[in-house]
Amino acid sequence: MTEEKIEYWRNPIVPEMELSTASFQHFEFAQHVHLDYHIGVVTQGGQKYQHKGESYHLSKGCISTLNPDEAHNGQSVEEEGYQANVMSIPITYINQITSELSIREQFFSSPLSWAPDLHQAFLHLHKNLTSPHAKQAQLQIETSLMAFTTELFERYGSVKKLSHQQHALSSQQVVDIKSQFHDEMHNVFQLDDLAASVGLSKFQFLRQFKAATGMTPHAYLKRVRLEYAKKALAKGEAVIDIALQVGFFDQSHLNKAFKQAFLITPSHFQKRVI
Repeated sequence: MTEEKIEYWRNPIVPEMELSTASFQHFEFAQHVHLDYHIGVVTQGGQKYQHKGESYHLSKGCISTLNPDEAHNGQSVEEEGYQANVMSIPITYINQITSELSIREQFFSSPLSWAPDLHQAFLHLHKNLTSPHAKQAQLQIETSLMAFTTELFERYGSVKKLSHQQHALSSQQVVDIKSQFHDEMHNVFQLDDLAASVGLSKFQFLRQFKAATGMTPHAYLKRVRLEYAKKALAKGEAVIDIALQVGFFDQSHLNKAFKQAFLITPSHFQKRVI
């Protein structure tokens, strides 16, 4: 690895959030601070850095959680260099999440944690946020980002809880949301709109829907789409037409989701059942 570079993205789903991928071999970060929360992982090699007088080694399976205004540096552990993915989350977004969690103070207690599950979740989320199809997958991405950020703070944050009474999602409202997914599965749903329709914040709606159904809104909607796709395939309809009818933005995305769920491609399934 010889090329030193950083590539940046922004996603309209969280306009102030900065996303980056980097490859470094000899470049070293001097002592510096950030204005936002910096979450990062390495995908190759390792990075070492100094933080409040302690040395840390960021390797695969670990996740770096740096609070705003905390000084640190950074350099490669190995001569071959390292690759890293970083997500810079604005304070305003974190404040929204922690407010919904009834947290009075929010900061990470350590700049580095061993968390293979969150390492993988971060990579998947980062990939989705930097995808050219991100806008079409907004419900999925918003759900994943909220769940990931919440898990980070609940697992590694130093927090003080406040008591807070929340409006509950009623059984009828759950039924109404499900019916909307069934009746309008071809539509692009926005988490803001779904939450507003039942008088909840996005975060409250996400948590309460999952508590009521055992699935996130995105996961439920995706499964509904796949179930209807199976029925259409059994009737002999064209795969590309089915993809659009049930809400996937092209045939390849239906193929990927279908195989992940049923271990067979839509075309192979159709041949088996007709």
